[in-house]
Amino acid sequence: MVFVLGGGGSRGACSVGVMKALLEAGIKPDGLVGCSSGAFNAVALAAKPDLDTIDKLAHVWRSIRNRDLFDRNPVRMAYRFVRSRNSFFDSRYLRTLAAMNLPATFEELVLPCAIIATNLTRARKEIFTTGSVPDAVAASAAIPGLFNPYRIGDEEFVDGAVAENVGLPEAIQLGATHIVAIDNSTSNPRRPPNHTLTGILAQSIQIMLGQRMLEEYQRYSGQAEICLMFPNVEFGTAGTDFSQVDRLIDEAYARTRGFLQAGGLDRRGRLEPGIHYMLPLRHPSVISLAQ
Repeated sequence: MVFVLGGGGSRGACSVGVMKALLEAGIKPDGLVGCSSGAFNAVALAAKPDLDTIDKLAHVWRSIRNRDLFDRNPVRMAYRFVRSRNSFFDSRYLRTLAAMNLPATFEELVLPCAIIATNLTRARKEIFTTGSVPDAVAASAAIPGLFNPYRIGDEEFVDGAVAENVGLPEAIQLGATHIVAIDNSTSNPRRPPNHTLTGILAQSIQIMLGQRMLEEYQRYSGQAEICLMFPNVEFGTAGTDFSQVDRLIDEAYARTRGFLQAGGLDRRGRLEPGIHYMLPLRHPSVISLAQ
């Protein structure tokens, strides 16, 4: 069983709630794959795959404030952009956050773990499985345009979602026959569109990532049993908004518990394969599409 954790900026907090419900139900990973903000979650659980880690992860996520990652002081933003010419915020903060809360190297992890980044220098997907954990996490989470590309040696890296948001092929390469994939992208057609420039760009990216994820599911579902979970169907929370982390964790946890109790597990206690859209508990707890 391999957990595959997608990103989504602050929406990566949803994965914490999902994983808490899964671990409580006795569903534990044998390996992990992470991308963007999911890289942080994946490494943490690979270091110590238990509920204590989930509680610590929730604490870290709840401690992050918008001003920590995204200081929107216009003077500082302008100064940063003039200096870098490619971003408004410093990707070194991502490394600091990882270094303060995660093991230093992949070799210290208990479970196999693969982190996805995009190599901007070589124009390709890059998979980190050895070496420095903080460097890999910072490289995987450096959203282009917001953060400057993260440099390792002579090469620059940006967010792994540019190349692949949820790493199903990497899970299969780890030997997975069963995969739990958590996709935190949101492209809910019921939400009124945001017609600002940033709103249109953000929604377009979410539609692109969601569509690509469904295509990847179809491509790899014949090679492993895949349970693809969308816990963030209609939240609509911006990936740069960390003020809603409590709600994201708690709601994703409640929805996942509801899914498990409403038939998400088969008679052997395994997750039902398929595509599962988590809904609020006042509605049916999940809409599932058969594999």
